[in-house]
Amino acid sequence: MPLFLCGQRLPSPQKNPCLAPSFRQYCLAEGRKQMKSNRFMVLAGLIAVAAFALLRSSSVWALDLAIRFYGHGVQAPDLDRIKIPVDDPNNNDPGPPVDVGATDFTLEFWVRGSTTENTAPAITCGNNVNWIYGNVLLDRDRFSQDRKFGLSFGNGRIVFGVSGDGTGDFTLCGTSNVLNNAWHHVAVQRRRSDGYLWIFVDGNLEASGDGPDGDISYPDDGIPGNYCGGPCTNSDPYLVIGAEKHDAGASYPSFSGFVDEVRISNVLRYSGNFSPPSAPFLPDANTVALYHFDEGPVGPCTGTIVDSSGASGGPSNGTCNYGGSSPAGPVYVSSTPFSSPPPPTCGATPTTGCATAPRGSIAVFESSTNPNRRSFSWQWWTGDASVSDFAHPVDGSATFAICLYDYSAGVPSLKLQLAPPSGSAWRLVRGHTYRYGDRAGSVQGIRRVVLQGKGTGKGKLAVRASGALLPLPGPASPTQYFAADPRVVVQLLKSGGACWESVFTTPSQNDSQRFRSRFAP
Repeated sequence: MPLFLCGQRLPSPQKNPCLAPSFRQYCLAEGRKQMKSNRFMVLAGLIAVAAFALLRSSSVWALDLAIRFYGHGVQAPDLDRIKIPVDDPNNNDPGPPVDVGATDFTLEFWVRGSTTENTAPAITCGNNVNWIYGNVLLDRDRFSQDRKFGLSFGNGRIVFGVSGDGTGDFTLCGTSNVLNNAWHHVAVQRRRSDGYLWIFVDGNLEASGDGPDGDISYPDDGIPGNYCGGPCTNSDPYLVIGAEKHDAGASYPSFSGFVDEVRISNVLRYSGNFSPPSAPFLPDANTVALYHFDEGPVGPCTGTIVDSSGASGGPSNGTCNYGGSSPAGPVYVSSTPFSSPPPPTCGATPTTGCATAPRGSIAVFESSTNPNRRSFSWQWWTGDASVSDFAHPVDGSATFAICLYDYSAGVPSLKLQLAPPSGSAWRLVRGHTYRYGDRAGSVQGIRRVVLQGKGTGKGKLAVRASGALLPLPGPASPTQYFAADPRVVVQLLKSGGACWESVFTTPSQNDSQRFRSRFAP
């Protein structure tokens, strides 16, 4: 029969008689070895935690990504969203740490979007559940039951709603347009003792109000109602990011845009105005869930969303449910609040080594009497270009600049620099063409940009800008708009180094108000 001592199986005394009187010494020796092993494991763990914190707070962190949703909602049921379990309906056990509401809590995140993609109108706030009619970003609803909350956007404004445990409903509305194609930090808070709510945008208190009292965490014995073609077990016991969780209909739209750095805390983080964070969050004792969205790589999000909080009882990991009609979502993108590539800058002289095309045209007009009548157009076409060459101005992974140089006596001079902003004004069309559209020409008069990448001999670039905001240089002389001695060069530069160009040497028109030229085989 084997002998066990100090949790170890001992060699049989019959096989090794010299051990028989030495059980105590054997135990002590094994104990010392085990203590050394334990100390090593603890030390290794501390080193790993310290290394994680150091990397996460430094520029050498391997990925700095965000998440992009496309707002498919009911058109793609249970897709284009992140789902984080807050309860297991098969038992009465407590939920994971992300199940907040039993104590004070703060929800905060970075967001970027546009009212073009999120068209829900202004929400009437007060003693109601009207938050569900905005473009829903955070949904911890319970279908037709109490103890729930959520966050959406109405007319670009933050809408934060809570329903108590038989204590009523309340919806609180922010005041500023958060969906203006720029990154904004948003924080909402709730105090358990009296249900008081706060909304902060970019560190400024925008709204506060007295909401319903009581515990609004997901009940441990909660039973999803029979409202979803059956029990709502696939939606009720989840915190959903990026969509209205039940896909209940077109009246409850989902959010389309970018999200990063979601942190959920079990305290009230902010008592007044504050400076927004300038780097990704680090976990602390009051962080119950933290999502960096840095799993990557850039492209479809199809796996686990990691909770980096380290909270006891966790982690509260989530899952990406990828899908929806093109473009499918959610996707990982490299544009974040802390690391978006700046637009390229036109140099004093043209960039060398740019791709050329056998066809090109340019037309410039600047009225000498009416400053509103000015225009610029350029085309580069039947060249070689693939759609991946231009990716991705929609999510900010790529930015562009258009540079025009006029030569005088063989010396180039930069005369025009345009930079169409990345973001929602861009669209990917038919899988091979990026199009920028702004009918108002609100940025430097830029109204249309086409980047077509259909392959060999089928590439096309086109830029059109007009109006008083277009920064044209004025005529080079009383008789010529450009000197064109011996050429005019137009280039498109992409962040990261790629470029495309057309060289114009033979103008068809060049006077004090106009310059036109084209070439073809």
